[in-house]
Amino acid sequence: MASYSSSNDEPRVFSRSGTLKRARRIPNEQDGSHSHIVVTLTDPEVFDCPICFEPLTIPVYQCDQNGHIACSSCCTKINNRCPSCSGSIGSCRCRAIEKALETITISCQNIQYGCKESVAYHKKGEHQKACVYSPCSCPLLYCNFVSSAEQLYKHFSRRHVSSATQFRFGNSVPVSLNASDDFLVLQEKNKGTLFILKNHHVEHLGNAVTISCIQPSFMRGYLYDLDVKAKGNSLSSEFFTLSIPSRQVIDDSPPTTWCLLIPSGFISPGDQLKMQFCIWPKDAVTS
Repeated sequence: MASYSSSNDEPRVFSRSGTLKRARRIPNEQDGSHSHIVVTLTDPEVFDCPICFEPLTIPVYQCDQNGHIACSSCCTKINNRCPSCSGSIGSCRCRAIEKALETITISCQNIQYGCKESVAYHKKGEHQKACVYSPCSCPLLYCNFVSSAEQLYKHFSRRHVSSATQFRFGNSVPVSLNASDDFLVLQEKNKGTLFILKNHHVEHLGNAVTISCIQPSFMRGYLYDLDVKAKGNSLSSEFFTLSIPSRQVIDDSPPTTWCLLIPSGFISPGDQLKMQFCIWPKDAVTS
């Protein structure tokens, strides 16, 4: 649903195909006047850039020859040459589209996960990149639950609590897994925050271990320590967790970010990988 202000007597809205859509005026309860109208867009992508397919942001440019539009960043990428008709683009603003973008509001796409925000259409992308209700999925392969991080943590505590290693922020916890195992799920007892301890087998070298937090990707990570001891030797590391919305985004290839590389000689008899981890709360780490 989109709404915008208009002073015209007969409001009109066209879809991308040119179909006229009916609009309904909403009266102003204080003075009885009509303050804005509500319209339904059958094609919500009508206000997306036809080149990069991202929501249009101001300024919007149109080509001099036929009025084809593009966002400002795309104008630079295409060297100010319209891909539809080869006309010049990048100097003439499309004020009509810009006015529509300024006045149209749209509900966040994460409304089904609890977000109640309505934002100006040209700020749609900006909001979505920072929405705390961005969907996160259950780390267990047999569970299809998807919701906000907060609701996911509650779901896991209700349905799968025995499937995770429980810990408290700031406490060192011993864990072990088979050297061939892919991952362990970790859950903080008080807040329910979910983490993935991922075990990457690196041929001829050993095992690369990382810890990631299941939360929207824009959110700041947690500081964590990993310690491994074997045969009088020890390894330790201190990193920040990556923020991931799903365990499935972690592939099985060796990590390209910081990790603790555990040589094969540290693996205990019985092919066991034993270590200790400690994850610190965010407020314990200064930026």
